[in-house]
Parts: sequence; structure tokens; C-alpha cells
Amino acid sequence: MKKYIDMKQYGLTEDFQSEVNKYKNLSAARILSQEKGLYRIVTSQGKKLAEISGKFQFKTAGVSDYPAVGGFVMVNWNPSGNSAIIEYVLPRKSSFTRKAAGDTQQEQVAAANIDTVFICMALNNDFNLL
Repeated sequence: MKKYIDMKQYGLTEDFQSEVNKYKNLSAARILSQEKGLYRIVTSQGKKLAEISGKFQFKTAGVSDYPAVGGFVMVNWNPSGNSAIIEYVLPRKSSFTRKAAGDTQQEQVAAANIDTVFICMALNNDFNLL
């Protein structure tokens, strides 16, 4: 018996669902983690690793256009394959960003669609409030 996952438990609201309905033959997924170009996702069919499609890579303008942890994406689930293919990133309701690594002045999205951020730091006077 196949187990069905309720994506509402993973934050798929009606606003996101209206975006999902625009893409036929693709499944909505949420990014759980990112590991060296691979993304762990969850869909109503289950959890799986996913990678970005070549078409998506070609169309991307910058690092901030790539999927981020917490973001919703549309995937080709491919039930017989080892990994799903990420085709589109849905619009984000919020994002936590930083400067991308290296010399470029690009923005990198660390997390998306978050409601609360908790920042913890040491209290040894070795911090900068600016």
C-alpha cells in the first residue's frame, strides 16, 4: 500500500496551490535540504533526491534563482528513477539571504518561505552589530 503525504503539513498553502495548478504533469515538492547540487525533496508521493534540469540551469540568471531550503518547486517525479528533476521554482513568500561566496556581488538565498528566524551567537564580545 502506497503512503500518501499531506503537503499541507509541509506548508503548501492555498496561495502555493494556485501556482501549482499552472503546471500540468509535474508534482509540487518542498526542498528539505541541499547537498552538493542535489536536493532532498518531499512530495505527496514521498521523499527523494532531486537535481536541476539542464533547461533550468540554462535559463537561470544568478545564484538566487536556484532552489533554496524551504522553497517549493515543481518536479518531474519519475517513479522508476533514482532522482526527480526540478523544472521550476515557485515564487517565494519570504527569503533569508546572504552574499554569495567568492568575489562576485551576487545574493544567495539560504532559506525560503520561513516565518520565524532564531539567531544564536556567543556572548564573548566578539561580534559586530553592523
